[in-house]
Amino acid sequence: MKKVILILIASVLISCTKEKSTRTEVVDKNLVENFQIPDSLSRNSIFIEKNKDGIFRIWVQSKEPRGKYLYADTLNILKVEQFRFENNHFKKIKSRDLAAIEWSYFSIDSASISSHQLNDAHYLLLSAHTENMGKAIPDQMVQFWAINKNNTDDYAELMYSGYPTSSCDECIKGDFTEDQKIKNNKPIRSLLYQLAKESKLIYHPTLSEKNPNNYKNYQEKWAKDNGQETHFGAGNIGELDRIYSTYYKEDLFSILGTPENSIENDRYIIGTYFRGDLLAYDKKKKLYFPVIVESCAHFCNKNIELVTEHTLKITYEDDSSYEIDLSKIIFNKK
Repeated sequence: MKKVILILIASVLISCTKEKSTRTEVVDKNLVENFQIPDSLSRNSIFIEKNKDGIFRIWVQSKEPRGKYLYADTLNILKVEQFRFENNHFKKIKSRDLAAIEWSYFSIDSASISSHQLNDAHYLLLSAHTENMGKAIPDQMVQFWAINKNNTDDYAELMYSGYPTSSCDECIKGDFTEDQKIKNNKPIRSLLYQLAKESKLIYHPTLSEKNPNNYKNYQEKWAKDNGQETHFGAGNIGELDRIYSTYYKEDLFSILGTPENSIENDRYIIGTYFRGDLLAYDKKKKLYFPVIVESCAHFCNKNIELVTEHTLKITYEDDSSYEIDLSKIIFNKK
């Protein structure tokens, strides 16, 4: 009899415990659903969202925020964080640095922020543009990310680096860089390239412009033919032993607009751009060609004069000078 009573008491206790546990779960669930995200989190977040596990957010750690999406600091850190609801509060359980950019203007592309479902995972997509402070490093980059909102260990990044171009407004022209993580994950790779395809921060060539011999690619072709890096923080290419160039039927001046300075004689029209390229038109051949391709922040602006029919004198802003015999330029076939 005592044994039966003990069994009954135990059953009641277990039942009550289960009921209490069930009630606690219901209460906790309701608290999570009704809990308001603190202003301290939402105020400085680029993206923040409650989910079944708690809170997912993206923010930039920077001492110099210039609005919600632009930062200028010696160190800008793009962070992703996860919070879980515990004891009536949200507790940070994961924090990861997606990017740590030094001495830069770091700009989030707000138009790129979106969510995408891939199989059973929900990804946040976003991109950012980085421009270095000062003039020593002229290249810029755009980064594209896909982050699993329920598992921040699952993320991927695609990088595009290059230089400002006249081919589009406020964008850069360059190349993509893929790490092994992207190469091994084709669905994520496809997702990031689709995000990049829609970005206004990078140059999207037409089919014909992908041809390296297209006249709009004269800068890259000249740099490759002459084995030169043509972008400088400060400095210039200087005198070359020989110059290789290419004739174009298309008007190269139309790409960059009106030259800062231009000169001509019976044979040539030559124009130079502020701290930029030196282009020419051969009146006899009725063809355009680049003489020098370069850009810089200091010391590559040029004064030009024709001292003979074919001899061009270049004087840089640091007073260094030399002459180029235009008749001795070696022209490549396209």
